[in-house]
Parts: sequence; C-alpha cells; structure tokens
Amino acid sequence: MLSPTAPSRSNENASPAIGAAGFAAVLIAVGSHHEAWFDEAQAWLLARDSALPDLLLHRLHYEGTPGLWHMLLWLASHAGYPFLGLWLISSAIAVSGAFLVLRTAPFPVWLRLGIIGSYFFAYQYSVVARSYALDLLLMPLAALLFPRRATQPMPYAIVLGLLANANAHSFMVAGTLYAEAILLALHAGNWRQSAFYRSTALFVFLALCAILQAWPASDVSFNASGIDFDRSGRLLREAFVDRVGFGTHDAPFEVQKLASVLILLPSLILFRRAGTFILVGSLALSLLVFSALQPTNVWHSGILFLVWIFGLWISWPTLNACSRSLRGLVLTSVAALVLLQDAQTAAAWIREVREPYSSGLGAAAIVRAARERDPAVRVAAVGFKAFSLQPWFNHNVFANYDGGRSRPAFYVWQRQQAFSPNVELSFFRTTLAGRYELIALSTDLPTGSDLKDYVLAGSENGYCPTARVSGHLIWKAYRREDDGILFFERCPT
Repeated sequence: MLSPTAPSRSNENASPAIGAAGFAAVLIAVGSHHEAWFDEAQAWLLARDSALPDLLLHRLHYEGTPGLWHMLLWLASHAGYPFLGLWLISSAIAVSGAFLVLRTAPFPVWLRLGIIGSYFFAYQYSVVARSYALDLLLMPLAALLFPRRATQPMPYAIVLGLLANANAHSFMVAGTLYAEAILLALHAGNWRQSAFYRSTALFVFLALCAILQAWPASDVSFNASGIDFDRSGRLLREAFVDRVGFGTHDAPFEVQKLASVLILLPSLILFRRAGTFILVGSLALSLLVFSALQPTNVWHSGILFLVWIFGLWISWPTLNACSRSLRGLVLTSVAALVLLQDAQTAAAWIREVREPYSSGLGAAAIVRAARERDPAVRVAAVGFKAFSLQPWFNHNVFANYDGGRSRPAFYVWQRQQAFSPNVELSFFRTTLAGRYELIALSTDLPTGSDLKDYVLAGSENGYCPTARVSGHLIWKAYRREDDGILFFERCPT
C-alpha cells in the first residue's frame, strides 16, 4: 500500500531543487510554443499603456479584478520586458510554487510530483499567463503557514492579503481563511495581543485595496447575469472529474458532478477527522456561491482544485491516525484524481505543441506585412478577440477603435463603447462600409451564426477573404473556443 506519510528526506535540499528544475524544463519546452490569447494580451496592454495610478484606481474597474498581476506586468513592461516572454513570468511563479510543494508539503513524493504535474499547476495557470499563476505560489504558502497562524499572524496575513489581490475568486478564499483566523484568535484569546491587531489591520487594508480596484464601474459593459447554480456545478466537475475518456464528447453533466462528489468522499471524511471539514467546506461553498452569482468560466475551477490541495495539506498529519481501510480509500481516491489531472496535462501539452492556441501572433505578422507595403493602410477589427494582435505593436493599430488613436490599445469594457465586442453581422457590415483596406474578423462567431454569411456580406461590399489564421483555446484534451482571425481585403477588380 502507498505510504500516507512523507518519505525520508535525507536529500531534502537537493531533491526539491532537481524536481523544480525538471518542472521548469518541461514548462520551457511547452511554453515556448504558446501564443497568447485576448485575456493574456489585455492584461499586458492595460499595464503597458497605463500610468500605475490610473491602472489601479480607474482601469481595473472595467476588468472586475484586483491588480496584483497587473502590477507585475506594469513593472515588466515598463522595464522593457518583451511581450513574447509573458508566459515565462507565469511559469516562473509556477516553478516557485512547485519548489515549495516539493520542499515542504507533508505528502509522499509520488503525490507531491503528481500535484505539480496536475493540469492547473503544469498548464492552465503556468503556460497560459494569467493572474491565476499567483495562486500556485500563494495557496501553498498559506497552507505552509496555516499551523502557525495564531502564533505568527503577520506572515499569514501578508500571504492572505496578497492572495486577496490576485483575482476575484482568490479574494473569496483569502477572506474565508482570514475569517477563520479571527475566530481562532477570539477562541484562544490571542485577540488581545498587539500582533493580532497589526496583522488584522494589514489584511483589512490589503483586502480593501482589492475591493476598491475590482469594484465594477457604473458603466461597465459586463454585469452579473443573475443566479445560476449550473455555473456552480460546472465549476465542481471541471475541477475534478470531466471527460474521463479524454474525448470531445461530454458524459452527462449530472454523471460528472456525481463522479466528482464520490471521488472526493474519502477526502471529506479525512477533513472531518482532522477537524478541517468546516473550513474547507466554507472555502468551497464561498467559491460555488460566488460562481453562481457572478460570471464564471471553466478556468476558475482551478481555484477549487487548489482549495482541495490546501485541505489535504492541512489535514494530512491526521491520516496516520486513521484506520487502515480509510487510509487506503483516501490514498486511492487521491491517486485517481491526480492521475486524471496529470493525463489531462499531458493531453494539453501535446495540443499546445502541435496546434496554435491563439491567432494573435500570426495575425500581427499579416498586419505588419500590410503596413510595410503601405504605411497608410487602415486596419479595422471585428470582435474583441482580434485585440490579441495588439501587443505585437507599440500602439493601437485598429482605425475603427477609439477613433484610431494610438493609445490605449486595450479594450475598454464600457457600455457606451462604439466598438462592439461581439462578432455581430451588423457591426461587420458597418465596418465594411468604412472602406478599410484590411479587416480582421474574429471567427469566434455567435451561436447559430455561419461564417458564410460574413463572407457573403464582404462580397456584397467588394471585400474578399485573403488570409485565415487559426487558433483554438485549449482546455484539457480538447479545443474549447475558436480563436482564429479571417482577414478581408478589397477584391481585385
């Protein structure tokens, strides 16, 4: 039977470093093939084209997120760091988190290796460069400091304060964890100590900073779409059991959710025995409720997966005191989940190397070539995903966005925005009427639309499709969203 305890660490100084180095080598091999898509480009452009006070006090109100990630990108972009290496920033954070897991986690070596090889750790939050990379370092740090949160509250408050500023979902995790720390201090009497007041004041300050940055502007163009508990169910299944056969067809959603719950049952029993069930349950519940109230996408499920890892971390010492049968159930279920995650990682790596993730880089090459032929060429865009080509230029290249002004090059999510974020046929026709020399049409069409209708509309206005750049957002073993661009130019007479 697999041992529930960590193995001997006679080589504890060398082994984690070797493991992290190997992890870094794999991320470099895979990440060097990655093409950044809109969300990655948008964060970079916000940082590059904004003064820091304007970024933190104004721009983020239209993004719905606190700005720790954007601050890192601001420092990088204003120091001259190239957009081409964006994925290295997220990968470096992931490698730091991996070293922490390998060096300090209480798990046996096979589980530590399995965790850093999991889908969110080794691909979605590392190769794909977004704010969630911060969770890969901050969540393990929180787990490491958790046993000393009462006696050494300041480091714990700092980590949770940073976690609150990573993204909106992490804010929910940080708030729940610090609420538990306050209850513990009240119960143990530590609330009378000055260290408790100082650490609490710091966390509250950092949490308020996150709220003030992320609070939506009154004219933001995306809003909550009402309560939708289907989003919560989707978060659960995407975090744990999804597409077991690694094919393109889903098993029924209810089957996936039931499978996720069943495979988690041994862990839940462990949490109950360790006295962490209420805390871990509160963390999961906060994420599930938040996802039901706010727009949520599949990649947010990784935060729920990391919460599970956090729960295992703080509960693992109790496993030795459990019965042999329970230890076997926990180890078997954990091994199955990690194996599933690692298989999904391998599938995503293969797709990343073989297929274009985004069309941004290739589309930028076409625009650059057109501008070299004719510096006066006017380029227009249709669909917000076309903005993935903007970071490859030092200014806005779309003549039909923001009056053609050179800055900013990021998309502003305002209701009065004249540039429609959607690939609407009516907006495409309006763009055609502008008689631009080159039009970049995102091929991520609305449901029920047909690209032939856009080609026909172009033909009716004297435009022909001249180039198509492919791209597909990779999610686990399959393509989730189209991220291609179809270029139109005036037809030869």
